[in-house]
Amino acid sequence: MLTSDESSKQLISIIINSAAGHRTPDAEPIQDVLKRYFTQQGCDVELHIVEQFYALSQLTQKIIARHQDKKGIIVIAGGDGTLNSVAQILMHGKIPMGIIPLGTFNYVARALRIPLDPLEAAHAVLHGQEHTIHVGCVNQYIYLNNASIGLYPRLIEQREFDNHRFGRFRFVAKISGFAVLMREHQKLKLKLIVDGQVKPIESPLVFFGNNQLQLHDYKLGLAECAAQGKLAVVAITEVSKIQILKLIARLQLGTFEKAPEVTVFCADAIRIESKARQMKVAIDGEVIYMQTPLHFSVARCALTVIVPDHSGTDHHASSPL
Repeated sequence: MLTSDESSKQLISIIINSAAGHRTPDAEPIQDVLKRYFTQQGCDVELHIVEQFYALSQLTQKIIARHQDKKGIIVIAGGDGTLNSVAQILMHGKIPMGIIPLGTFNYVARALRIPLDPLEAAHAVLHGQEHTIHVGCVNQYIYLNNASIGLYPRLIEQREFDNHRFGRFRFVAKISGFAVLMREHQKLKLKLIVDGQVKPIESPLVFFGNNQLQLHDYKLGLAECAAQGKLAVVAITEVSKIQILKLIARLQLGTFEKAPEVTVFCADAIRIESKARQMKVAIDGEVIYMQTPLHFSVARCALTVIVPDHSGTDHHASSPL
């Protein structure tokens, strides 16, 4: 039986991806550091280490049930792929999500101005405030950063292969991505229905962005489209290796969207039809086979996260990442 003191403690459930393998400068496992920190802050702490990624959804459901009586916070320690899997279950619920960024790029945390240092991020979980964000949707899945078909899923697969060989470093990801871009690319024959208007297209890549910071990093004006809670979409036509190099240069110069090989859309809903029964879709760094057609939309105000309390900023207003 719980004492009154124990029952008044805030419940913190930490979900950590064992594959992250993150350690502190003192070589102490990060899960030990986080559990000790939250315990010292007077919280009721439960630690859940995920060994198998496919079990994450079922684990999250069990943790949510534990939080029904004591709201608390479910804290995710991992990369954007781990955040995605948990967010899919937490959407439209009352339990907020805390974030401890342990991934390679950490676009979600960076967009929300969550510190990349684990202990500073843990401090923000306890002393921050709730903030609702928009979430991209494709069929039965969601994406926090981006979703894409064609070239990008192949890039993700090659990047993961190279990460296993050489380690999970940013420079490995960039070199791996460049190598994929320099190969020959098969174009996809697609029919896009954009807010009810049919637009046939042949493209090796269709990219949907939801993370405003990531779109800014790519120097895309579509970041404003994502800020409005709409689908920000980029499609390129079949291009040669020389044209790919020119598009990379345009990305750096901020003129990518003006290239004749690039088509952009800002829409509320997009349906993609293909003769193929299923397609590879890259979602927040994970590649998933999906049945066609693909239905893309945005769920507004769908997910509650804890962000740092920056005075003078309205964090309660719903917004994209």
